[in-house]
Amino acid sequence: MPRKANVLRLFRYIRPHWRASAGILAAMMFTIGMDVLRPWPMKLLVDQVLGHQPLPPGLSRIRTFLPLAQGADGLLLWVVLSTLLIYAGGGLASAVETIAAVKLGQRMVYELGADLFLHVQRLSLRFHSRHPIGDTIARVTADPYCMQDLVNNALHPLLRSAGTLAAMFVVMWRVDPKLTALSVLVTPFLALTIRVSGDAMRMRHRERRDLEGRMMSVVEQALSAIPAVQAFVREELEHARFRAYAKDTASAYLRAIRADMRFSLFVGLVTAAGTAAIMWVGARDVLSGRLTVGAILVFLYYLGALYLPLSESTNTVSTVQSAAASADRVMEILDTPADVPDGPETWGGSVRGHVRFENVTFGYETNRPVVKGISFDARPGETVAIVGPTGAGKTTLVGLLIRFFDPWSGGIAVDGRDIRRLRVRALREQVAVVLQEPFVFPMTVAENIAYGRPSATRREIVAAATAANADGFIRRLPEGYDTVVGEKGATLSGGDPQWTC
Repeated sequence: MPRKANVLRLFRYIRPHWRASAGILAAMMFTIGMDVLRPWPMKLLVDQVLGHQPLPPGLSRIRTFLPLAQGADGLLLWVVLSTLLIYAGGGLASAVETIAAVKLGQRMVYELGADLFLHVQRLSLRFHSRHPIGDTIARVTADPYCMQDLVNNALHPLLRSAGTLAAMFVVMWRVDPKLTALSVLVTPFLALTIRVSGDAMRMRHRERRDLEGRMMSVVEQALSAIPAVQAFVREELEHARFRAYAKDTASAYLRAIRADMRFSLFVGLVTAAGTAAIMWVGARDVLSGRLTVGAILVFLYYLGALYLPLSESTNTVSTVQSAAASADRVMEILDTPADVPDGPETWGGSVRGHVRFENVTFGYETNRPVVKGISFDARPGETVAIVGPTGAGKTTLVGLLIRFFDPWSGGIAVDGRDIRRLRVRALREQVAVVLQEPFVFPMTVAENIAYGRPSATRREIVAAATAANADGFIRRLPEGYDTVVGEKGATLSGGDPQWTC
């Protein structure tokens, strides 16, 4: 899917927050209005207070309703007060707008991250075996911040710039159409810059994000295998691997910064050239008496205000390209279909537990089957042992039963029902599995025992531990069943984690 489409698809996270978005837009419009009024007290000071020129008819009528507004001193007082009021109103509205936009951006970051985390957990073991865990963690925890960049540093500034541009253009046209037309001549050059530089910036930022994910994978792999790393004295080797990725990442970051700086430099040169042209033409108009000093000051203020949103809009391109790189990585995960699709059926009754494999063939790599033509029955009440050398496929058969994978051919049935017709959750809720590798979470012992059935009572937890001959060693722990175990059971003895999972 085109990368631009990936960015646009993420904006669906804005829809549930339309009220907050409307509030941000209202504050934005008020701020823009204050920005439009900001230079007019200066014009009144220069032309009317100091230059003794008559007030425009509209302001003359307003002056009659203002207290203490008669004479030069009265007008000066209201010029000073209006400056303060405009600044205070604009500053307050801008603060409200910024806080609301940041709050909205953070909410969408966590909503996207939560959706991504849920989808990652539902992907098959095949996916997880082929993707570095560290890179997946980076995609779940770091890349969703592209939503905040898109809202706070792209969409919000872009809308504000568009509103400011429209307001400033209207006012500037009323002040001097000729200078206004001259000021917008820079726009085609800015559009060309965006067109030429956009893809290069996105590629540089995508390269940086990918390398950051790989660097995180090095850390995750080393820390996950820390006993082996220390036992084989491989600390320096892992350190060298990290430094190599860090060096590549730093180089990619510099390449991304250089692309951004080249873009910003050209944009600055274009807007500086436009400002210089306006200063030349405007100053000559003042010298010829066609414009007043106050009018050219207002125009130059608006020119800066006009070029600032133009410059921000072009700088927003850099932000969008960086966010687009993260959006690509996010959508690559969200667009990955589950290898094991849900079936349409649930159990709808009690389960007897008659398991049948019929001519099952499966492998992890194409044309390399691990199990081939396997058929057997395991009836309720029977104890069936599957034996064979390492790599024969014993664990694979159990994985097929709970649909970690689906067979290439053949079928698996429980109580006569093809498990591919069942919802994955409904199937796994009926099957108890002791995995080959123990997984212990940094929770209490009781919570680990009840992980597959969170509603279990303490009596049921103790009964399960007693049946597994684990009650004795659990009660000898400092807090018994309420003892919090370390990461992966690090605070337990070598074989103890297997009793708690």
